Amino acid sequence: MEGMKVTKVCTARDKVEAEMILDILGQHNIQAYRQGIASGGLMDIYTGNSIFGEDIFADESDVEAARELIWNIIEGADEE
Repeated sequence: MEGMKVTKVCTARDKVEAEMILDILGQHNIQAYRQGIASGGLMDIYTGNSIFGEDIFADESDVEAARELIWNIIEGADEE
């Protein structure tokens, strides 16, 4: 991720949701990473999850495509 200008894409509710989002973005060749909110990073280390959620970041040039992809998945889940 060298040379990237990272921008927040969204906030996941927890580590599991964050990993699912990262997997979907990766399948569409969008490099991204997750970062715990507040002291959530420490909770993630000690308990394996955090109640504070996880922010998802990607390169500025991919943010719009990433958000659209996530939105389409959420809308599809709501229709079922």
